[in-house]
Amino acid sequence: MPRLTNSDFHTHRQFLIQEWEERDGAAFADLPMQYQRDLHDYYAPTVSFTAKESLAHRAAMTSAFPPLPQKAGRAYQAIQAAVDGVPNPIVDSHREATTSIEMIGGKRRTLRVTGVARPTVDHYRLARALVGLAKDPVSSARLDKLVGKKRRRQSGL
Repeated sequence: MPRLTNSDFHTHRQFLIQEWEERDGAAFADLPMQYQRDLHDYYAPTVSFTAKESLAHRAAMTSAFPPLPQKAGRAYQAIQAAVDGVPNPIVDSHREATTSIEMIGGKRRTLRVTGVARPTVDHYRLARALVGLAKDPVSSARLDKLVGKKRRRQSGL
């Protein structure tokens, strides 16, 4: 695979900025969390950089984390494939892992739950979600039931 030129880097970054801002990061949900983190770390689509600043950020991340450009390149190819509707092993395996068939109202329904990684942790939202989960006994019971199902599925029972 050829090295990423500065022009290509800016093109990729603009694509990711567009996906993040105009589509609320929906395409990011097609990637596992670590791939999303790699894109955020390398391309920084949520940070307002000038062209020179973005190249300086790229150089700093490359020197601090040498494997990051390759990992971010893989993640970029995967997100591009997801947007274009082209098969990609990373996207396909993530979609398979996050999709299950459940009985809802007596009918079999396909459910897919994914997440979008934010560049930084929003401690307020995280705390609010955890407190809300702890306060609601119904949600806590459902969570315990889902965790039990997942453990049984992973153990092969």
